[in-house]
Amino acid sequence: MVPMSAVFLTLGLLASPLQQHVIAPNTAMRVRLVAPLSTDTNRKGDGVKAEVMEPEHLKGAYVAGTVTESKSSGKIKGKSKLNFRFEQLYFNGATYPIRTNIEALYNSQGQANVDEEGYVVKASNNLGKIAAMSAIGALIGGLAGGGKGAAIGAGAGAAAGFILIQVAAKGPRITFASGSQFVITASPL
Repeated sequence: MVPMSAVFLTLGLLASPLQQHVIAPNTAMRVRLVAPLSTDTNRKGDGVKAEVMEPEHLKGAYVAGTVTESKSSGKIKGKSKLNFRFEQLYFNGATYPIRTNIEALYNSQGQANVDEEGYVVKASNNLGKIAAMSAIGALIGGLAGGGKGAAIGAGAGAAAGFILIQVAAKGPRITFASGSQFVITASPL
């Protein structure tokens, strides 16, 4: 007869890998900002936090990250820029490192592709830069260690290049109020 402690230990080992994979690669999420985000008030290094609204099994979780650049043009015809990244998913008392891409954005009134002041914003990701970093890492790794070194170098180059959410607008500033929503795809790291 198998002792009960062995059964619980086995069940615990089986549950552990499932807990490590809370999200599949490229999981679509709709998140809502819990605090305003603006080029007027946020600076490089400030935190960004949003509540997960979808998918249903992650509802109530949070994604958090960092502002990496914040620039107000101060002029109507100037170009403002706000870059940030979501780096972590907080779910059921645990923290999971993630990488995200932006698919769509809505201001707090539900209007697509405009900020709170009505300035048209363009959102993108820095995927081209990450591909270049991965290729450079593969080249350096390949020179140093052959095929295995190339694979390690490519992974290191990609990991070094976190995906940034880049928002730009022709206008004096970019402002998103609490409740603004982003549709993102998230992948575990």
